Amino acid sequence: MIFVSSKVSDGNMSFFREDKKTVLENRKKFLKRLGINPNSVAEVKQIHSNKIISVTNRLPSSDTKADGLITNETGIYLMVKIADCIPIGLYDPKHNAIGLIHVGWRGLEKDIIKNVVKSMKKNFNTNPKDLIVKFGPSIGPCHYRLNLWQLAEDQLQKLSVLKKNIDNPKICTYESKDYFSHRRSVVENLKEDYRFITTLGINLRNS
Repeated sequence: MIFVSSKVSDGNMSFFREDKKTVLENRKKFLKRLGINPNSVAEVKQIHSNKIISVTNRLPSSDTKADGLITNETGIYLMVKIADCIPIGLYDPKHNAIGLIHVGWRGLEKDIIKNVVKSMKKNFNTNPKDLIVKFGPSIGPCHYRLNLWQLAEDQLQKLSVLKKNIDNPKICTYESKDYFSHRRSVVENLKEDYRFITTLGINLRNS
């Protein structure tokens, strides 16, 4: 399984912040290092919702509005764009299924975590107790009024995800200069308010 976030050194990954040609080249280089074909990557237009899209062999349009993706198709990689929200990856090893969600305070309030677990149950017969959950870089309570990490972990455990199966390295995007941070850009009045990406997939070589 691959669960990786790009870094500042990989460049901006958002079409809303830079010209398309530059962003596509940044994405291509980053994905190539991971051995991922850009044509096998599924993404959506994130709107801070609780909507989850199930991806089969046909990828959704990048204009599809949602904040989460699930699949059990080997060779399809899920991707979300991040500035401070939490990228959360879920892996069901028993059914070889994955989910990736973009989680901010609005998504937490709208139960996006509950929806992704529910969607994986419905589509892949996933048992929450089997899920392995990983958090990517996101803003920490040291620089934000809410402890998004704790709120997300609490919601996962209420859904029967085992605490020992939740891996949160607690890398704060504001604190770490390795990742873009929207809040840091605003506070420091930076011109470049860029985004990084987090991708999740089941590696063909390891399946």
